[in-house]
Amino acid sequence: MDDIQVLDFRGFYILISKINGSTITIDSEVYQNKDLINQLLIENNMYDEIEINGKYNKELFKTIYISLHTSSKCNMACTYCFKKDRDDTNLTFDESKRFIDMIIDEYPTAGKYIVDPTGSGEPLLNKYLLLQIGEYCKDKSNELKREALPMIVTNGTLLDKTTVQELRDAGILFGVSLDGDKASNDFYRKDFSGNSVYKKVIKNIKNIKDRSLMGVAVTLTDKNTDLVKTLKHLIKYFPTVSIKPVRSLDGNIGINKGNVDEIKKEYTKLFDFLIHETQKGNLEYIAALLNGDDYFGKFMLRLILNHKVLTRCDAGIGRFSLAQDGNIYACPGAIGIEELEVGSLEGGISYKIRDKLYKVLTEREKCNDCFARFVCGGECMVSSYYSTNKIDEVDQVMCELKKHLYKLSLLFNHIIGKTSYYKTIYLACIEKTKRFDEDSRITKYLEDNPQISFMDVKLNRENT
Repeated sequence: MDDIQVLDFRGFYILISKINGSTITIDSEVYQNKDLINQLLIENNMYDEIEINGKYNKELFKTIYISLHTSSKCNMACTYCFKKDRDDTNLTFDESKRFIDMIIDEYPTAGKYIVDPTGSGEPLLNKYLLLQIGEYCKDKSNELKREALPMIVTNGTLLDKTTVQELRDAGILFGVSLDGDKASNDFYRKDFSGNSVYKKVIKNIKNIKDRSLMGVAVTLTDKNTDLVKTLKHLIKYFPTVSIKPVRSLDGNIGINKGNVDEIKKEYTKLFDFLIHETQKGNLEYIAALLNGDDYFGKFMLRLILNHKVLTRCDAGIGRFSLAQDGNIYACPGAIGIEELEVGSLEGGISYKIRDKLYKVLTEREKCNDCFARFVCGGECMVSSYYSTNKIDEVDQVMCELKKHLYKLSLLFNHIIGKTSYYKTIYLACIEKTKRFDEDSRITKYLEDNPQISFMDVKLNRENT
């Protein structure tokens, strides 16, 4: 068993293949039976080599993400925001169209394009441009016979009834940033006068009748570590909750050596809460985390579906962000980081830089001996830069947290896998992963009926 790593975790033994990342979770009684273990290792393909393509291939990406810097202005002054200096320079509609077209032309075989015109400020401060982009995405969807879907994240302060209807008429999906209840949210999220915005945001959310496609983005800091409390509070208003650690130049605000043990304990409490609720048949909480882009949820989803990943994300290789100065970066969070600049609107994507970033994302030599590498994928390049000043360095504190989340996710999959609710969760995870893929049924229908537009088919399906 030289190629198998064994973890003793909370009364269970977790066997992990160093070759391909496959896992088996067993109790102590089974662990004593060596013959049975060897049989399980073979049956679960623990010794199979995994093929890793070291060369970049744009065909790998079914969904391409196109980010646009539509707004640098903001009506809030969040302490942890990394955008301290703001000007009033934003993209024009013509520049936005050119960039959308450029990326689509670069990846013509993608199944779907996600267009994110959030920017580094509050996107609704430039609402007219947002609505123009939304309408243009409809035109592109009809032209391509595939979806170009616009999505934004707003702080929620400007979501009055008129604005909500305008966004929906333009086909723009939107989520809201909120860090928990009033006390947790207001510690770092206030307006420029230092006033609370919590009540205003919640009032706006309550006025939205259909929130089925809405999610909330939670920034995990040192002031809202009670994850169970946060989840229980926000699920009253949002069906999807995504909690992610803060990316900040101030290490005291985020996860650090001084508080990582506390954060791990809070995630363990969240795990115990999810197990308890799920075993009762209350799937609302686990669904909220699996349905979005939650930090813990992504580990659970990958293990439930037995998905292996080679990269942490698709920054700079399947995701691109146009800044207001015309430069293209690996992702919205990378704007201003020279090492993550991958081209320009005038000059296009630099293939040399794109290939370099692909190597950074795939050749994580310092991750080779990590038992979580096939589920984790490595550290975010932006987070690495902020914590170590290098895009390819390992943040040991975040590694410690992610290893803990990986083990909790394995245990969740093992325990819930024995319940009658597992199939429901499994099928929901499959549907979630398909959400941003091309809908082959629509594609086939439009091929057979070229006189019908993509948007007509989409609206008809949503209304039936």
